[in-house]
Amino acid sequence: MKKILIFIIIFVLIFSIKTVNAEWSMYGETDAGYHFIDLNNTNSDDRYVYYWILTDYKEPQKNEIIDSSFLSKKVYKQTDCRRFRTSASEIIIYSKKMSEGKIILKEKYDDSSFSTPNFDSIGFEELEVICNYINN
Repeated sequence: MKKILIFIIIFVLIFSIKTVNAEWSMYGETDAGYHFIDLNNTNSDDRYVYYWILTDYKEPQKNEIIDSSFLSKKVYKQTDCRRFRTSASEIIIYSKKMSEGKIILKEKYDDSSFSTPNFDSIGFEELEVICNYINN
């Protein structure tokens, strides 16, 4: 019983450290909210860069898919800096700001659906930030 309790405590500590470990850097603001990126927890391979972004909304959001209102959204991205395009791999929507509170929706996507953001958009700023970070 003591070993199980120790295992649970260690597991909770590791999980807590991992979630607290995100160091969000703001890279832009839109009318809807503030946009952050976690540069400290990026990964890359021969083709892609993987990282988290966070949108912290100024006002509660609603849409036709989600019954509850939400205040923040995290997206795990797969980005191709050579072709300047990106795809969402996972989306998590939270009830409170800065990815806090209840998880309202969590979806993973197996198939990549790449798109290139418009030049004068927050998505373009995001790709500039991550690709410059990786290439320097």
